[in-house]
Amino acid sequence: MGFTDKEGYDISGYSDEGYDREGYDRYGYDLENYDKDGYDKDGYNREGYDKKRYKKDGWNDEGWNKEGLNKETGTKYDKYGWSRDYKNEKTRTLYDEYGWSYFGVNKKTKTKYDEKGYTIGGISRETGTKYNKIGWSREEINEVTKTAYDTDGYSIYGYTEDGYSREGYDRKGYDRKGYDKNGYNREGYNKYGYTKYGYDEDGYNRKGYNRYGYDKNGYDRNNYDKYGWNDTDEAIMMRISTILFMERSWCASLILIGSAM
Repeated sequence: MGFTDKEGYDISGYSDEGYDREGYDRYGYDLENYDKDGYDKDGYNREGYDKKRYKKDGWNDEGWNKEGLNKETGTKYDKYGWSRDYKNEKTRTLYDEYGWSYFGVNKKTKTKYDEKGYTIGGISRETGTKYNKIGWSREEINEVTKTAYDTDGYSIYGYTEDGYSREGYDRKGYDRKGYDKNGYNREGYNKYGYTKYGYDEDGYNRKGYNRYGYDKNGYDRNNYDKYGWNDTDEAIMMRISTILFMERSWCASLILIGSAM
């Protein structure tokens, strides 16, 4: 036994039992074999966890081992489809296919509420319940009827089951008779058979003229056709004479060509 101070510690600061004034031996362990950070020689604290919070059986409290396997599923993902580093099994990102993270943060809003004001669990920010202040859930179910339609028979978007709004129009803007708010059907005609430009399906307006100003017989408002002829008897005879003259000229040309050959 060497020299000790009045408290029983040697020149190196250790007692006869081999512990310093703080209760640790030369290797840094106390009487219970824990170091100053509270870990034993195997690296576990008094609660049985190592510094990375894994227990002696190799699993942490969340059910993961050091290799990243889940205790319940035996895979890299838990039963909800999340990995140890909070990545989703389906998307392989920090967000699932609905845009929610493991911690319930929405991808688009970066808050715990989505764009409609609901949490990952479907709780409304407005009311703290699954229904918003006008009585609709995130799944578009009505609070009173517990269906997709309210007591008047309209959905959250204002349409009946057969697809018509309170004003009587479908999503494309047509009423039950097939006409829009301006009175035209899907083909672009009103109930009188005319387009918004005033022409029927044959291309004639209410006065009987087409876009070029001619009626079904080929005459304009002054009774002249596109060649400048009108429909009087004299004009008809002149037209016939012209046609006959042209035919005779054509025949004469053929005869001359034949003779030359």
